[in-house]
Amino acid sequence: MGETIPEVSTIKKLKKKGAITPDGHWALFSVSPGKAEPVEDVYFQPLVDVAKSIVSQSGGNANNQLLTLVQRPHEKPMAYVRSSETKPDGCFVLKSKTPDAARLRWQDMALCAEYKKQDSLKDRDDCMREDARHRFVYGMTIENETMRLWFSSRADTFVSKEINWRTDHETVVHFFLAMMYANEAEVGWDPTIAYVLQDGEFVPGEDGAPQLEILVQDESDKPDVWYRTHRVLADHGAHGGPGRGTRVWEAYELTGQHGEKQGNPVALKDSWIDHNRPKEGQTMEDIHASVKEFNPDEYHLLQKSLLTVLRHGTVSVKIGRRWEVDHTRDLMRRELDPSSDYGSFKLRELREDGISSENIESTESNFPSNAGTGHHRSHAPQQRPSTPAPRLHHPRVHYRIVFKEVCVRICDLTSLEDIFHVLIDALIERLPDGTIRGKVTDFEYAMRFGDTQRQPHEMRTGTEDFMAVEVDAMRYSFFNNQPAATRSNASRLPLGQLGVAAHQGHRGQNQTPADAKPDQPVSKRPAFQYNPLHDVESLWWLCTYFVFNKVIVLVNGVRPSMDAGLEGSYDKQLSYALQLFWTRDGRLRAMTRPEEFQNEVIHLHAVVRTAGYLLDKMRHLLQDQYKHIEETLAPITKKVAFETSMEMVFELGNIVASVGGLKIGEFKDDPRRGYLANNTANTALRPGQISPPMTKTEGKRAMIEEASNIDESDDEALELEPIMPLSFEEQITRDASPSPRPSSTLQPRDLKVEMEPIMQPFFGEQGTRSASPSPGPSSVSQPSDLKGRTTSRLKSMLKRNPKTQGK
Repeated sequence: MGETIPEVSTIKKLKKKGAITPDGHWALFSVSPGKAEPVEDVYFQPLVDVAKSIVSQSGGNANNQLLTLVQRPHEKPMAYVRSSETKPDGCFVLKSKTPDAARLRWQDMALCAEYKKQDSLKDRDDCMREDARHRFVYGMTIENETMRLWFSSRADTFVSKEINWRTDHETVVHFFLAMMYANEAEVGWDPTIAYVLQDGEFVPGEDGAPQLEILVQDESDKPDVWYRTHRVLADHGAHGGPGRGTRVWEAYELTGQHGEKQGNPVALKDSWIDHNRPKEGQTMEDIHASVKEFNPDEYHLLQKSLLTVLRHGTVSVKIGRRWEVDHTRDLMRRELDPSSDYGSFKLRELREDGISSENIESTESNFPSNAGTGHHRSHAPQQRPSTPAPRLHHPRVHYRIVFKEVCVRICDLTSLEDIFHVLIDALIERLPDGTIRGKVTDFEYAMRFGDTQRQPHEMRTGTEDFMAVEVDAMRYSFFNNQPAATRSNASRLPLGQLGVAAHQGHRGQNQTPADAKPDQPVSKRPAFQYNPLHDVESLWWLCTYFVFNKVIVLVNGVRPSMDAGLEGSYDKQLSYALQLFWTRDGRLRAMTRPEEFQNEVIHLHAVVRTAGYLLDKMRHLLQDQYKHIEETLAPITKKVAFETSMEMVFELGNIVASVGGLKIGEFKDDPRRGYLANNTANTALRPGQISPPMTKTEGKRAMIEEASNIDESDDEALELEPIMPLSFEEQITRDASPSPRPSSTLQPRDLKVEMEPIMQPFFGEQGTRSASPSPGPSSVSQPSDLKGRTTSRLKSMLKRNPKTQGK
């Protein structure tokens, strides 16, 4: 290497200035971390001065310096979208944001660093979830004398080989200079997204999240258009690292030199799609073209059922003077793939609040932690360590699509009647009635029926909770490829003769080694293939989700009756919901065993049991159809799914007629949780007392936490308030949540005083709709002794004060 290389000349100057000692260590770190007395935060603080020395001796232009190293290990960076407890030990942040005076923000960070004086695996934070501009992110971990560099995109996470940061000055200087003098695109920021600023501060949207201006580059000859976001519609897919990272905003088109908003709001979707799949916008164009050609008389129904695409296209970013497609392999990895013998590592994932699961108090639970288990939805402990074959995720490409219509997600609806109207629209278009209409979207994985040639990936696609059980298992559930058993003439023999023959063996002689014969080949099961009935089953799972995985919180504006014959069983409904939407075996039993699902309907509240029994009837229709078509596995036509769909539409109409006036909520809002037998008040809930809908991930976590206490009994008389989060900081926020409350205003909450006025349990049906038990099978017994109860752990939580969370 010559002296013209920056790190070489810089190292010489650092040695001359005394920043590097003659024995080859940084002068500010003469003692190894493991032998030093100061705590980590104090010991590693001089790294900031090392970075400044590297900059000063490099001769670089101060105006070209993008980043600077900051270390504030006790400060939580400001989070606008989701709450976070993460406190990075150090970070490279935008120099222009004057970090010495201002509070740190996730949006200004290009790299997060973690330091440890002893060798250990340290949790790392992925700031891509908070900042929509991050296309990828760098990381740096120091453990004792070893340093590793990290790179994480929406497709891959890589870690470098370790170096000795105290002695390998060349690598350290090279990396620090490369980071601090890079441009924004090179360290992961998206130049096609800009924050709306006023006096240097983010301008909040309707929901409190910072407004963004986003460029959409169209696939066709349409001009590029900038949009300004108004509120977040969905962003739960942005949590974590590899994945689609989908975010959806309500936005307005900008026009003119000053970027004035114009027209009606639109929906803008930003995601990272598999690079070799058809783009969603193109797939929707193909669907329109196909219906126009083969079924023109029904085309007007299709237009009403699908969202209208205004523009769509891949994202190109400017790197230097070139515009290049934002591709996780071709651009970010410069078309390089790791060698076939690369190793793998296991990351410990943080909860959404940034707290490691190891720091949470352990409690007795009937539902063990999912960490380290086998199948992703199984609670069975894994018997041996997981050693998956190393593999890369498929490369992804950055993609945006704009829709004309701005809709409400079905999971945000609380009216059960509205929900089932939308689900009917998913199967068949209704005449407009001026109230609500369902729209179908997300066609990234759609394929033309009968197209078995195009298989870009080996992976299954779909939402696991709503996936047909056969697709989930990738095998037929009702097909039997075994021939009928061969029958002997044993039934015709006298009983005595049969007994003698059985003891002696029908051949009457002993086996010899020569009698051994190889096994006959077993007929292979046919390869599993998708059929349209699987999509119909997915809709049934959606219907079931809103009946079994939700609870009735209001009936015509008042609480549902708590009469012993009407309330069902909160504990048993919760337990069965966990089986249906968390375990593969539970889903399979529900679909294949005749009475499994039917016998659980009685645990629902009486006002929704009719819907439960109708769902069982729909399940029976599906089961019968599966048995019929899998007798021979003859080619399955679209007609099979169409006829079953029409039957289900009819039953969905019956459900709509039975759920009028019902409002649903999460399990923690169920009035049955806090029910006392000696109260008879019948009070109405105020809207503010009902929790907002959760995403599936949040709901699963809450259900498991709640179910962990089901079987603990406590016979003491207690005042039972619902157990809410211990502080506002720890609340699970819904997508597009209001502006976050400043952390300085967070105060411990007296749960008993706060919740007592709104949780007065009651008896009676006064002021409610008729809630008589729904007719069901006579074999289903009515529950008894369903008085409210709690657990010792819940009692302890009532008395617990908020605990200050550590880093």
